Amino acid sequence: MGHRPSSLQAFATRALAPHWGALLAIALFLIAGLTVLDDYGVTWDEPLQRSHAERNLAHVRGEPDALPADHNKFYGVAFELPALLTERAFGLEDSRSAYLSRHLLIHLFFLTGGFFAYLLAQRLFGNRLLALAAMLLFLLHPRLYAHSFANSSDIPFVAMFVIALYLTHRAFKQDSLRAFVLLGIGIGVLTNLRIMGVLLFAAVPAMRALDFAYARGWAERKRALLSTGAFALAGALTTYALMPYLWPDPIGRSVEWWTTLSNHPHNRWELFRGTLHLSAEFPNEYLPVWISITSPPFALLLGLIGAALILARGVKAPGAALRDKNPRFALALVGCFALPMLSVILLNANVYDEWRQMFFLWAPFSLLAAYGLWRITAALRRAWLRAAVYGAVAAGLAATALSMALLHPNQQDTFNFFVDRVTPERLRSQYVMGYWSHPVRQALEWAIDRRSDSPAAVNVRSHVWFRPDRTRLVMPREARENLSIEMDADAFVLTHDPPRDEDGVLYAVKVYGSTALYVQRKADLQLAYASATAGEPILRSHFDVYYADDALTYVKEPCGPSDVAGEFRLRIFPEDAADLPARSNPQGYEDMIFLFQGYGASFDGKCVAVVPLPGYPVAAIRASQWRWPESLWESGATFALEYRAAHRAAVSGEPLARSVFDLFLVEGDLVYVREECDQADTAPRFFLHILPQRTADLPEERRQYGFDNLDFDFFLNGALFDGKCVARAALPEYPIARFRTGQYVGGQGELWGMEFVAGG
Repeated sequence: MGHRPSSLQAFATRALAPHWGALLAIALFLIAGLTVLDDYGVTWDEPLQRSHAERNLAHVRGEPDALPADHNKFYGVAFELPALLTERAFGLEDSRSAYLSRHLLIHLFFLTGGFFAYLLAQRLFGNRLLALAAMLLFLLHPRLYAHSFANSSDIPFVAMFVIALYLTHRAFKQDSLRAFVLLGIGIGVLTNLRIMGVLLFAAVPAMRALDFAYARGWAERKRALLSTGAFALAGALTTYALMPYLWPDPIGRSVEWWTTLSNHPHNRWELFRGTLHLSAEFPNEYLPVWISITSPPFALLLGLIGAALILARGVKAPGAALRDKNPRFALALVGCFALPMLSVILLNANVYDEWRQMFFLWAPFSLLAAYGLWRITAALRRAWLRAAVYGAVAAGLAATALSMALLHPNQQDTFNFFVDRVTPERLRSQYVMGYWSHPVRQALEWAIDRRSDSPAAVNVRSHVWFRPDRTRLVMPREARENLSIEMDADAFVLTHDPPRDEDGVLYAVKVYGSTALYVQRKADLQLAYASATAGEPILRSHFDVYYADDALTYVKEPCGPSDVAGEFRLRIFPEDAADLPARSNPQGYEDMIFLFQGYGASFDGKCVAVVPLPGYPVAAIRASQWRWPESLWESGATFALEYRAAHRAAVSGEPLARSVFDLFLVEGDLVYVREECDQADTAPRFFLHILPQRTADLPEERRQYGFDNLDFDFFLNGALFDGKCVARAALPEYPIARFRTGQYVGGQGELWGMEFVAGG
């Protein structure tokens, strides 16, 4: 007798055989994924997310204080905890094995989401070719693909969103209690991954209410009520079970969870269309623009056509669209794409990092694109026209795959032809690139390749977002051993800020001719120290700061490791605001955030760092050091040489008045001079009130007060040099009757002041 297959084998054959095309495609994607798995580094958030899983596991095992105290306690562990348990089950103690396993799990989940997109599309269209197109439209998004190897927060949510959509369609088709319980569990997992899962949590009862309204008898209404209750209970219990923080107080902490994460507390500057914006204050077009410039154009066109046709059908026959389950589900797909985007815009929610937090929108949109393709081909009567449309879509998918291969491993910085990708460095001046540490691994591998016999000291980081020490975790042991982590090593600067010295760039990761990250050797710090300290500092504070050779030299002596901890911030104010690059702060200065290790080192008991300044003339700087959430020190200084000239001109004559500062009139400006002075004398704000001879000469908004207010800060209008303090204030051109000026501190009042008659 021949071998008879088991019933399980027979079932698997019957279940999978019809989907051989999709399974073959998934297998090819898996082979490609395994091939490139080791080409990606560790992103900024990954160690934090892995640590979050460890802390939740410790909490579950009886350590009540293990959970984080900040907003991170609200993040669920539906993906992170299984990933951590997988590491431990297989004994993956080496960091490389642990992170490669995480990356593989993220990618497998992404591919699983693609297969569910196929299954759902087949349910919707009854056409395997269209279903395969839907799956490929979902998987062949360059940015999502790159993130599918190292983004354990957004990609699992994207994949689970597709699975939840599939379960939703299945539950409403089967109309059984069991199917709605399974749907509740699925959406509970989804909500645990990201709070935006409440979108489907709310949509299901709303659609079930329509079933109740259109029911033909009490039996159908009863089934609708019971299944809705079972769904809600299963969803709530799943969400609760997967978030240990909620266990002691499910109601109160759920409210806290919602109010905190519905408007994320993280707020930072980000470049968008050539201008820096705070992430909580992005213009309304932020999300639509990011989606439109980073997605395959042909897929965008198909998706918009699909959405327009669904809406048109709903407007034409609203009753049928709400009553019949397939048209209603199609409308739900439009809502799943459009409503989250509208809610972000209308509620001014805090989003950042392009649209990665909204990647899940691609799940319904890829299905809308498949719907658009379905309706287009259905409207064509000739077979050759349908074949031509399918051929065009296949060509678009192939072109997308080719572009992904050419950009590898930097698909996360993909832009389409809707923006200027040709002009060198144009993209970098318009949009954020290379964020989240994606390109760091390439820089480290370049440095290792060029080393001699000694370890390559390239891990020193200059920018808070570039963490070579984290990327190092996933690299082979030999490579890790060839990367020094000592701050004092002859290390390289890794940053994506515009290079101050183009000639000094040793290596750059470029995408479309724009720099996503570059490597530059540190300055000779001992030589810089000797040169700088031969003169006087422009700023004395926790660090003395010297200006020489178009660079700032930070010096502290004596100095220890705690003195250089935290972030250093440098605000650079130009003499002419027109010189500022487009990516600068809209408040009129260029903002630079860096870590001391990237530009400095310690030797002979002192700490020295050299920070190059931009090529344009600098008027003033504001330097500070932060150990979040508080500032350790902050101070400002001016550069312009005209203050020395103003001092010489002033002291050659007699002062208008004498007080804490002597006042002189020089070329129509009021010049403040203090001969023996230090930085403490310049910290309080200066007030300058001008009383005109005629009130009508005042600016319109000042006439009600009767005087002009020209108050100023010393670091913007003054300079400290050779132990002297000199400030200069331009006077208005209209006839002046009297001046009143001095210094004050908010909350304390006036420190000194004087009033005198103009010309007196």
